[in-house]
Amino acid sequence: MVQNAIVKKIVGEGVAQVSLLRQMECGLHCDGACAGCGQKPKEEILALAANPIGAGPGDHVEVEPADGRNISASVITFLLPCVGLGAGYVLGQTLFHLGEIAALGTAFLGLAVGFFPAILLNRAILRSQGPEFHILKRLG
Repeated sequence: MVQNAIVKKIVGEGVAQVSLLRQMECGLHCDGACAGCGQKPKEEILALAANPIGAGPGDHVEVEPADGRNISASVITFLLPCVGLGAGYVLGQTLFHLGEIAALGTAFLGLAVGFFPAILLNRAILRSQGPEFHILKRLG
């Protein structure tokens, strides 16, 4: 998904810090003239972006998320805990022959085990601190 952003500062060679603009109904094409605009986001969302075009601070640019992590991160974050929850319940019922309440305990244990890869992925992403976006082009 392509988004508009403003380059805040140059962090390193080929890497810039950008402020992402949320997609709004008006498109935020007011260039700051609408100081009282109720559509402007109140908080600033900062991210790192690969800067192959050499955009400078203050430039309005179009950015695209870096490929590779989006689908796998979603699967790890959302699907594995659900699979762990279901597997824990089924194992508690069939393998251990537990009652309903005890099987719910094994289901919650499976849920916790399913969250473990998501926690590891989050730590790895925070440690890498690589660019999350690519700058595609300058805007007007």
